Amino acid sequence: MEHEQQRTESRGSMADLPKDLLAEIQNLEQAFTVDTAKLKAITKHFVSELEKGLSVEGGSIPMNPTWVMDFPDGYETGTYLALDMGGTNLRVCEITLTKNKSEFDIVQSKYRMPEELKTGHSDELWEYIADCLQQFVETQQSERPPVQGKIPLGFTFSYPATQNYIDEGILQRWTKGFDIDGVEGNNVVPMLEAALERRGVPIVVSALINDTTGTLIASAYTDTKMKIGCIFGTGCNAAYMENCGSIPKLAHMNLPADMPMAINCEWGAFDNEHKILPRTKYDIIIDKESPRPGQQAFEKCIAGLYLGEIFRLILVDLHDNKDVHIFEGQDIKHLRKPYTLDASFLSAIEEYVFSMSSPTSQVLLTYS
Repeated sequence: MEHEQQRTESRGSMADLPKDLLAEIQNLEQAFTVDTAKLKAITKHFVSELEKGLSVEGGSIPMNPTWVMDFPDGYETGTYLALDMGGTNLRVCEITLTKNKSEFDIVQSKYRMPEELKTGHSDELWEYIADCLQQFVETQQSERPPVQGKIPLGFTFSYPATQNYIDEGILQRWTKGFDIDGVEGNNVVPMLEAALERRGVPIVVSALINDTTGTLIASAYTDTKMKIGCIFGTGCNAAYMENCGSIPKLAHMNLPADMPMAINCEWGAFDNEHKILPRTKYDIIIDKESPRPGQQAFEKCIAGLYLGEIFRLILVDLHDNKDVHIFEGQDIKHLRKPYTLDASFLSAIEEYVFSMSSPTSQVLLTYS
């Protein structure tokens, strides 16, 4: 035991790290550290952009009204069909709300969103989604009597959309690596319904919401203290309830001032103008080589779609740095392919390093 303790302490000494690597670690630490004064300045600008989004001025953060006007009370009942279109996966769910408050049953299927669809033709996207819905509905109906008439669907569309009605979603811009022509500026609901009709799938979209709004409302069903729905996944965003009297851009509608309205912030676009957020050279590369340079500035710095790519760029940079010999003699051709590493790889590293429980492990974790 005594020998093991000495071995662990030796392994955990910063002195064991090669000097060239130690210098690069210090450089990386400096590049990725944001001091308190800067964080306060970022926060102040962030709040001002949220307020601007609620006003008639607009801004990078659109603060989209959703026309979801209240929280559930927990006593809702019935069986509902839901579709969740995210940046990585497509989920189809059947949710049954019971008479017991805040209890529900759920059956769901998850489908991987093929990468080629993200930059393909719009018809291909909607046909794929319609196919997934058809498979799910046919499987569920094989186990019970068929539903008469069209099945109402709640569509979670995880992208910035303008809504004048609860069953409308006019795409403002693609995010999460999507870049499909012919969709931006258009209502996505008729596009999906047309694909469903071509297949003879008896589904009608009765509501469209953002995933943050869905998180907010679904979580409030089981927890009445819920105030904010946040997504930290492929992208990053949040929704919350605002009083209509605090939304100047809706003042012309003369809504009751105390009437609640769920607001989809779409804060992934924060600081698209690059006024306040510090960016490393890796952030700049990711933005430049993305399908939509200059958009989703905040999201590209922190969201799951990009974290693995930031790490990959650092590793390639270390390999190509002739003053650092950590990868000397190694072939990294597979690592040179963009987005080879995803955020799950970083989680695996974190899990492994914490299991080692050594000081050096903690140091390496910080910079991975």
